[in-house]
Amino acid sequence: MKYLIAVDMEGVHGVEGVKYTGQSPYYAIAKDSSEYAKAVVSATEEVNTVARALYDNGAEKVFLWDNHGGRDNLYMELVDSRVEKVDPPKEMATRLNFLADIKVDGIIFIGYHSRAGSINGILCHTYNGLEIQYIKIDGKQVGELDIDSMIASTFGVPAIFCASDDVCLKQVKEYDARITTVQTKTGKGRTSAIYRPTEVVLSEIYDGVKKAMANRYQPIERKFPLEFEKRFTKMELAAYFYELNKERFGERLCFGDDANTICATVNDIDELRALV
Repeated sequence: MKYLIAVDMEGVHGVEGVKYTGQSPYYAIAKDSSEYAKAVVSATEEVNTVARALYDNGAEKVFLWDNHGGRDNLYMELVDSRVEKVDPPKEMATRLNFLADIKVDGIIFIGYHSRAGSINGILCHTYNGLEIQYIKIDGKQVGELDIDSMIASTFGVPAIFCASDDVCLKQVKEYDARITTVQTKTGKGRTSAIYRPTEVVLSEIYDGVKKAMANRYQPIERKFPLEFEKRFTKMELAAYFYELNKERFGERLCFGDDANTICATVNDIDELRALV
């Protein structure tokens, strides 16, 4: 059995982000912040706990995909030496294409966060908090974990585990109630959290991964076409996005209820990735 650990940063234990001070642009977990430094430590601890649980319970190979920001966020010298890091292109159009080569049996999400606009969702956003207000598929708001799970499912890979804050986990269960989850913290605002003890979180992650491995998950099959909607923070961004994609989508691409929103009918996963 082979597995992929997909790592973001905002959802790990012990991190809540830097509060907004009125300055713009604003990054709540910028690389030069103390919150980012804590996130690196926490993510490294969670990755190692997942890897240990996987190998202790029969995994043959474990891959690591660091997909936060510049994708060079972990203390790799401290990561379990048995874990192999994948370093795919950053372009969204090829997101998770490497699954065709490594052929894993499940994907485990560490550090993912709730979707943009989530009340009490710690560091919530959807890919780019400065530009995107929300993404909807078939009328329902989705987040990064939903979309990555959908992409993975087209390669026959099910999502089996997620560790994050309580708001994100509620959304995970809405996407797929079968996914095993572990709560890392409780959200009290976008940059406010009640933390759970590190030793408790890591122990529950170990047990949760073991439990997830014992299940026999099948990927959720997504039917196309899908109705896609993306709302931008600025009309200029929406207009630029429309110009970039109008030739490929033709009449299937249009503005929504206002000039900030783009809608499209999506016929396959490649078209979805092009618009996300």
